[in-house]
Amino acid sequence: MKRIVSLLLCLCMIVAAGFVNANTVEAATISNNANLLNTYGSLFEHVGTAIEAHEILNPNKLNYASKEYNSITVGNEMKPDYILGWQSNTISVQQAKKMGYYVPNNYKEQTVPKLDFSTVDKMLKACYDKGLKMRGHTFVWHSQTPDWFFRRGFTKYGSYVSQAEMDARMEFYIKTYMNHVCQSKYGSVIYAWDVVNEYLHANQKPSGWQKIYGGNLGSKAPFVKRAFEYAYQCLEYFKLTDKVHLFYNDFNTYMEVNDVISLVDYVNSGKKICAGVGMQSHLSSNFPSVDYYKQALKAFCNKGYEVQITELDAAGKNDTDQANYYYGIMKAILDCKKAGGNISAVVWWGLADDTSWRKDERPLLYSRDGVKKPAYNAVLQAYFDSGYKMGGNNNRPVNPQPSSPQPSNPQPSNPQPSNPQPSKANGNVRLKDGWYYIKNVNAQKYLQVAGNKGSAGSNVEIGRGTGVQGQKWYLQNTSDGYITLKSGLGNFMLDLAYGKNENGANLQIYNAFSHDAQKFYLQRANGKNTVTIATKVSNGSKSVDVYNFGKNDGTNVCQWSTSGNVNQQFIFEPVR
Repeated sequence: MKRIVSLLLCLCMIVAAGFVNANTVEAATISNNANLLNTYGSLFEHVGTAIEAHEILNPNKLNYASKEYNSITVGNEMKPDYILGWQSNTISVQQAKKMGYYVPNNYKEQTVPKLDFSTVDKMLKACYDKGLKMRGHTFVWHSQTPDWFFRRGFTKYGSYVSQAEMDARMEFYIKTYMNHVCQSKYGSVIYAWDVVNEYLHANQKPSGWQKIYGGNLGSKAPFVKRAFEYAYQCLEYFKLTDKVHLFYNDFNTYMEVNDVISLVDYVNSGKKICAGVGMQSHLSSNFPSVDYYKQALKAFCNKGYEVQITELDAAGKNDTDQANYYYGIMKAILDCKKAGGNISAVVWWGLADDTSWRKDERPLLYSRDGVKKPAYNAVLQAYFDSGYKMGGNNNRPVNPQPSSPQPSNPQPSNPQPSNPQPSKANGNVRLKDGWYYIKNVNAQKYLQVAGNKGSAGSNVEIGRGTGVQGQKWYLQNTSDGYITLKSGLGNFMLDLAYGKNENGANLQIYNAFSHDAQKFYLQRANGKNTVTIATKVSNGSKSVDVYNFGKNDGTNVCQWSTSGNVNQQFIFEPVR
């Protein structure tokens, strides 16, 4: 009996120790003041929850949410039926234009629906005042879109309009909505839009979209692509394409990986307008398995998509089962992030079980406001067990897909200071600490941060000399014999994404950590003033390289095997 009791006590202690992956030898310590915001929020940029308008407009509730989250998704009040109204209310096209509505040239009808942005405006302001960001959710959805919106005359019993007429209506709706938000004093809180929601499941509940455009269109639905085109045109108009990203959002994405990829690739055929995938992630420990979920996430990341976990909740058989499952799911997400996946948000679908849409399954981290469940600590445990520190001090950057943007370049002042005479030390070239322009010999253009944008992950390219801050680099010699190159745009350094020792690894700027990926050394090239910039990560076998001998503004800069060719030769010109 004593042996049995002893065994049972040991088992209880193992369970209580908790929620640690079987491969983990020793669980990391969870910091006493750790929460979702100062862990996942620092790593993924956006950590969020979904709440309703009455909660957003309740200062106490919003203050409570802001202690754990920096992002809000509105559960309902940004969806079409709230903006359009359940009953039709039309105004003339002339009135609409006076009110600032966008009415496309191909719009042939005499009236448009009157759109109600009053609640949206209040929510934007509340989040702005609280310093919270928001996901825009959603424009095109077969559910929660009033049927009259698809019918002739915007009436309950009218016939369904033609595809051309619906195209014009969709453009009117999306652009009027986005224009209103973008022009708002508080519109900067929006960082992402779910342009199309759950299209691949629309045939399960056909709506006006399917009745007009047809069902079973598979992964090539022209009206879905047009929706993204309209939304992207708005972002281009307001110069927000780098700040606000567009997503296709759906559930059960782990079951339909190939269909989702085909749809996103179709939308992006010709031009990338859909940033990636919103994985809703309404999960259960019964299904999907952690490995099954991780395979889907890896597939999207490997395609170069930006991924946001948009509606996360996970049920379990009991609190312990739920906690173990959450641990596994979060470890899978963190593993994909560490492997370079561009995962930019994790959003839980609700604050607590008592207000969850899956209330009976108890799928969230709190049972009610302020009452944490074992799953909460399991989620934090996964973070620390993955090797991260609170505040994200050890986080590596997400590697952006090099887009080689083509910024408009004014006529250059083309700085032409006198060239330094490099002195040679220990077989390498040594320059004095100070500010420099770095000119590529082949292109006769300068290393610059794309768009002159000072933010972690901004791409590095070449451009005509203009003297902007993004072309200035502060060279500092380090005690171990290397150099770092700090950008003139702030506390960012030239950075080899992921610290990869491989050809084609991208050059970007990232938070100044002085890691190996941010260390280089100079070697003399042909000509007394020219050098190559070797990477520490490769031990000098690879150097900074202007891709494919390019000479055009916006040509990407990466790492490539050291050859000494002119596209790897640079001149450091002191900033005067």
